[in-house]
Amino acid sequence: MTGGLPYFGGPGNSYSLHAIAETVTQLRDKPGEFGFVGANGGTMSKYSAGVYSTRPAPWRSDRSEQLNQQISALPNVPVTTSPAGAATIETYSVRYDWPTTTGIIVGRLDADNARFMATTEDPDLVALMCDGDPLNAAIHVRSTEHGNRATLR
Repeated sequence: MTGGLPYFGGPGNSYSLHAIAETVTQLRDKPGEFGFVGANGGTMSKYSAGVYSTRPAPWRSDRSEQLNQQISALPNVPVTTSPAGAATIETYSVRYDWPTTTGIIVGRLDADNARFMATTEDPDLVALMCDGDPLNAAIHVRSTEHGNRATLR
């Protein structure tokens, strides 16, 4: 079963619970089968998944400690809220539903590799973001009283 959010304003915000309950009902009629429930959450930023069955899986320990160590070993990325200078685009999105089509950028400053967020209404940069591949594109970013702004270099 797919669909639903983990919350929807009802009692306990349990939208996905309805899909889980229906999956369990169907599995009781088919012992030993498997059911999958997937749901979107947040603003399409979180995904939940569950595999259910009437037959228990064999127990095995998880790898959480090992995975946490690997993640902790990754280098920390500096973040700046007031970027200035030459930079590159790390990832991006485009808002088409605002009065002006606006690019939203997560980038890295060339000088110190600090990560930042910025927006752009620069026509050339927005066109690249809509019609091309702006990843790693050279941009210039500056901090203003209304937020960080980026333009193509």
